[in-house]
Amino acid sequence: MPDAPRQMRLWQLRRHWDALAREDPFFAVLTDPDKQGNKWALAEFFSTGVAEVEGDLARLRVLAPGFSGRAALDFGCGAGRLTQALGAHFKKVTGVDISGHMVDLARGHNAREGVDFIHNPGPDLRLFPDNSFSLVYSRITLQHIAPRYTRRYLREFIRVLEPGGIVSVQIPERVPAGDPPDRLRFSAWPPTMIMRIRRFLRYHYPGWFPGTPKMQMHALAREEVLRCLAAAGAHVLSVDRSEHGSVDNLVYIARKPGGPPGA
Repeated sequence: MPDAPRQMRLWQLRRHWDALAREDPFFAVLTDPDKQGNKWALAEFFSTGVAEVEGDLARLRVLAPGFSGRAALDFGCGAGRLTQALGAHFKKVTGVDISGHMVDLARGHNAREGVDFIHNPGPDLRLFPDNSFSLVYSRITLQHIAPRYTRRYLREFIRVLEPGGIVSVQIPERVPAGDPPDRLRFSAWPPTMIMRIRRFLRYHYPGWFPGTPKMQMHALAREEVLRCLAAAGAHVLSVDRSEHGSVDNLVYIARKPGGPPGA
């Protein structure tokens, strides 16, 4: 069996998502086939975020009644679809994204006071001190990041939470297999050989060579996510399953110990 494609480093991921943000940003966030080619209407796109956040926060209020609405972090904010929706429920909301182009787009479309966006291309959240947020929220983001970075981000999520704060993140347990990797086959005809070399390098070394932007998909086993959260000191409140096609999504909701009595 051929090897899987190499997992993108963060700088490669940033390069690809900047390209996606330039070409078809809303479709890159919500890949509805009917919306490809910049067919998302602005109001329709952002309304999906309102509905999603309302449902997720209703779930959080059941699991952790009375949790603070002081400040929220939207990790992987993209164009701000969920960040703006969170702004209706928190005094301050910060969206971070690896793509500077996505952050610029989010700022341009922001219509809420108390919502800001920060470009964060690094493998951590050192931009924020400990205990900065009452909620860390992330949807359809970690699935595009190599697991070695996701493990570190999970630790950082708990670090930046205030005592009693909640983390709610979606991470697939299973994703569909990617396209079969190209095999580099020899050709005596130089133009054909050059073409094959280019295709091989673009597939196996994404981000190094120009080509069609890619959305790599990654999964992390449930047991490993639970270990990461526990090692960071979080208490897991719930693991909710949400299947979408061939992607087996899990939403992890956990609380950082401490906070007011009863938290």
